[in-house]
Amino acid sequence: MAEQHSSQASIIKCILSNASGSKEQILGGDMIASFTVHESILSPFMAANLIISDSAGLLNSFPIQGGENIQFELKTTFDDAPIKYKFKVYKISGRIVKNKRQAYMLGLVSEEALINETLRVQSHLTGNPQAIIKKLLGTEYIKSGKEFFSEPSRFEVKLNANRSRPFDVIAKLITKSVSSKTNYSGNASSNDNETAQQIKGSAGFFFWETKRGYNLFSIDALCDEKDGKYAAPDIQSEAWGPYLEGTANTEISGDQRFLISNVLFSSEVDLMTSLRKGKYSSLMVFFNHSTGEYEEYVYKIKDSYDSMAHLGGQESISLVPVNQIELSDYPTRIMSMVLDHEAWYNEPGIANPEDEQAQDPNKFADWQKYYAAQSTARTELLNNQEATLTIPGNPLICAGDKIDIRLQNKISDAVKNRNPYDEESSGVYLVKETTQSYNFIEGTTGTLKTTLRLFRDSYGMKDKPSNRGNK
Repeated sequence: MAEQHSSQASIIKCILSNASGSKEQILGGDMIASFTVHESILSPFMAANLIISDSAGLLNSFPIQGGENIQFELKTTFDDAPIKYKFKVYKISGRIVKNKRQAYMLGLVSEEALINETLRVQSHLTGNPQAIIKKLLGTEYIKSGKEFFSEPSRFEVKLNANRSRPFDVIAKLITKSVSSKTNYSGNASSNDNETAQQIKGSAGFFFWETKRGYNLFSIDALCDEKDGKYAAPDIQSEAWGPYLEGTANTEISGDQRFLISNVLFSSEVDLMTSLRKGKYSSLMVFFNHSTGEYEEYVYKIKDSYDSMAHLGGQESISLVPVNQIELSDYPTRIMSMVLDHEAWYNEPGIANPEDEQAQDPNKFADWQKYYAAQSTARTELLNNQEATLTIPGNPLICAGDKIDIRLQNKISDAVKNRNPYDEESSGVYLVKETTQSYNFIEGTTGTLKTTLRLFRDSYGMKDKPSNRGNK
């Protein structure tokens, strides 16, 4: 592996204050051993750990009971602008006492995470998921003042919150969200073999928090290029990098901030898990308790793969035949759903989104039956290739960003001169998680290392078709 590289970091200020802000304590550099910040595309809030080396009796003079504020401001060599963080203390753990010194870890989360635990949503929610989530984050519930970057869903939804926490409601909403660029045909029938051809597009959304604010985007928008069909205006569309892999025997010229120290591919092929989760095909079973109707619908990923945005150069999903049965033609997961056309329908006319006489088929949640299985498969598709990457500290990169990595070809030098990169593993990935690790060895000066968990839905590089998958 290449030599470990890191950015330099220095503490501008670190202030601990009580919940009301009436009492403050400046934490000096000699008290801070490390500060680690986590972002995940699967989490609605950020988290952090602060390791304190305490010889001044902080816990005696400033008792920590939870809910205290931590303001952290740092300067790094990666960028001129200072990096600011604000968290709430929610726990103390791992306290070690030795002689006149003690060390412990403060568990930190975004303020919204604690507020979420105190709230329950009791109202009936109607409208576009984007608007509902904005309302939940706003003055009526979470009262967050952070930026909200988003794109609308294709359909409106109707949901009974049932006293769920706001973030739990949002988790339900994103499962009902479909890209606004989806090509939807309202007269499709579950008994029609062409249903999958008519209901093209892509389901699947993520909701998460980064240092930039809150984010709500479809998987297709995250995977698409800047000028692509599914591109969204408020998204970080340009990929970071390229980041280059170096080896012990190879020197790489250029910006040393864009060197890959370590890379670990944690998962690439897991056929059993893919089959169990319905990655290739699922059988959807529906029961409408208002009409007593029972329906079945088979989703096949090969029918919608071409209408999705992809990160790599793989032109089709690898459909490995088992006993002469193509995986996409054999449902390996059964999913059930209860439908009720009449539950929230107060308009004249027929409460059936598939009926040609329906007033507005887009106003019903029942189209969800065509996209529920696809949403599951689309999310699972992102796990085709997963990697963990260590790079010199980049405090600006966030979960949900894209990154372009170039890994060296592990072949003979003669061939490597013509083709220096591993074309199957190199290319653009989606950042699933970020871990920013600040370590302070002496005083207020230390290092910053960034660890990224990446995933993507297809192999290879965009400009070089992958060998995986055949049309």
